[in-house]
Amino acid sequence: MNTLLKERLRLLAHKLAAIAQLAGHLRYSRQRLPYPLASVGSLAPDALESVSALIERLGKLQDLLGHTMREVIVLSGEDVTDMNAVLSRMEKLGLIDCADDWRALRALRNQAAQDYDLADDRKTAFVNVLAASTQTLLTTAT
Repeated sequence: MNTLLKERLRLLAHKLAAIAQLAGHLRYSRQRLPYPLASVGSLAPDALESVSALIERLGKLQDLLGHTMREVIVLSGEDVTDMNAVLSRMEKLGLIDCADDWRALRALRNQAAQDYDLADDRKTAFVNVLAASTQTLLTTAT
């Protein structure tokens, strides 16, 4: 086995260990509050911090899983042109249940990074959707 391949496999193993750790962190954050929430605006500061942690951890895990999926495709010798192709291939391999669910999850994560909506009803609905989507990530991570 050549040195480059050994290094890529070592990095992949490191990513897999990080995925397990991040999944545990996300699971912890998900259990901190009774989702679905009635109102984000009425939460105490410590509960708001828990919501922020959930959003951050969901984004980190989703991002790392995506990078790891891409790495698996590269190591298999296939061409990686875009993330849609990676997700479709992961679905065909049975590593994710539905590529479209993952595409929607990526869009949610991107929206969370840019979410400045101050309307409590929309913000609460969005946070509840994110909390519900954690199961997709946790299922993939395990």
